[in-house]
Amino acid sequence: MRKKEDGYKKPSRRERKYLDKKNQRKRRIYSYSALVIGVLFLAGYLLIQAFTRPQLEPVSENIIDVAANMVGFDKPIIKVKAGEPVTIRLTSLDNQFHTDGGGQHQWAVDEFDVSVIAQPKSSNMITFVPDIPGTYTFYCDICCGGRANPSMQGTLIVEA
Repeated sequence: MRKKEDGYKKPSRRERKYLDKKNQRKRRIYSYSALVIGVLFLAGYLLIQAFTRPQLEPVSENIIDVAANMVGFDKPIIKVKAGEPVTIRLTSLDNQFHTDGGGQHQWAVDEFDVSVIAQPKSSNMITFVPDIPGTYTFYCDICCGGRANPSMQGTLIVEA
């Protein structure tokens, strides 16, 4: 402890109160700054996750990659050969926080009794053999207005 002859003077009550308020203000500023920086990092991370495509697993056979989000399918027209196996890999680009469908998407063709559902931010595959040439409609009936929404449907052309 310092002695009075060293020039140390004990702060008065008013000075202590002022210093306490000043220190409290600094702590509050640092706390809010840390909170704001944390929120910004979290928001950036979530935005990156929301707008990046998941990596697709390599598959040995020929497949058709179809991506779906709330806007629609990335391939509105798909052409295949009749009698040849077709593998559709459907990828949902939406996350589970979407209120309509929870981020799930479907690719279905009624005439071939084919339906595959991709969970949020993931992929799912189905293989089928389209045996009758013609033009068919594929669609998602889980979200986004289902078949009534023109962006959630497309055309499957089976060529002879």
